Amino acid sequence: MNLSLPLIPFHCVKRSLPITAWLGIMIGGAGCSPVETASEPASKMDDRYPRVEVVGVFEPAGESNVRSSFSLADGAGLIGTEETGDMFKTTDGGNSWRKVWDGGEAWGIQDVRNYLRAQDGYIYITTSEPALVARSMDEGESWDVLARARSSRTVGLVELDSGTMLVGLRRSENDRTSILRSTDAFVTHNWIKVMAEGPRQNVTCFGYWGGEHIWAGIGYEGSGKVFHSADEGKTWRQQADFPEARDLMDFFRHGDDIYVLASGVATLFRSGDNGATWSPAQQFWSKGFLGQCVQINWQGKSFWVMTATDQTEKTYRHVLLIAEDPAGEWSEWIELGRDTSGGASNIAQIADSRLVVGTGNHAAQGRAYTLRISE
Repeated sequence: MNLSLPLIPFHCVKRSLPITAWLGIMIGGAGCSPVETASEPASKMDDRYPRVEVVGVFEPAGESNVRSSFSLADGAGLIGTEETGDMFKTTDGGNSWRKVWDGGEAWGIQDVRNYLRAQDGYIYITTSEPALVARSMDEGESWDVLARARSSRTVGLVELDSGTMLVGLRRSENDRTSILRSTDAFVTHNWIKVMAEGPRQNVTCFGYWGGEHIWAGIGYEGSGKVFHSADEGKTWRQQADFPEARDLMDFFRHGDDIYVLASGVATLFRSGDNGATWSPAQQFWSKGFLGQCVQINWQGKSFWVMTATDQTEKTYRHVLLIAEDPAGEWSEWIELGRDTSGGASNIAQIADSRLVVGTGNHAAQGRAYTLRISE
């Protein structure tokens, strides 16, 4: 299935504040550039959603991106950075961050891509240059390398009900779009081609909701594609090709519908038949980045929250989008900040009322925003 976007945008985001309501302020930190943030939470303008406000901004020195974030326990979480692959930990709801691991010094890595808590209770990560799979048995305080992939990066990371783990690769040395598959927590693993032919692309993310069926989001160095496996990742079949999409960043499921976030064209695609067919559900901007979408619960209600960046102007806007039904109207919940590059790529709920969002890119200053939700 080859899906091209029409020339007109789909349902656009409802903006909660006019542009004149935003102010530029300096966020403290060595070597920091001006960052623009909201003068008041956007959610104050829409009583369908809880209020949200930025209560802290952490800028890890020398790191261009907060590439990943992960919830450990109530009030505790980890973030991973890009440049020297550092990991920082909070135990007070994102008020402060402590460096717990220097991946550049220990392994020579560039960044920490993804986190996963497996059924064994331990935490696993993927990294860039070198491409590793590593594990922590003490809540992120120390790490051991389990596997070194023959690629430039390990990216997507998922564990199936059976305990099988899949890791997506970038620039696999077999010149094919590939993954690693392990049934024993990477004591051993197999190197599997997702695409028998075609460009050597990035296996960025996986969509999994139990059983043997799993979806892979593929992109970079070619168009965005969805692949499906019905045998726990042993074999794969292409389901969709989105020519305008630069990458597919995340999957989520709402009811019987599967959604995938397409970067570059800032479009949310939906399938109501387990991936057999796909159609655009929302295009938020003509040019933009969609990072990750998670479901949060507040006061007995559920909401979908998505990290996103409006790249239609020279100065990018990093925002959070919110919706009760992803097939319906999305609103701009809050604008986090502005920069000349980068994207808002990840989000973790580290407490009932606390979120952490990571932003940045190669030419930017990486930032971890701590947000507080209130009535």
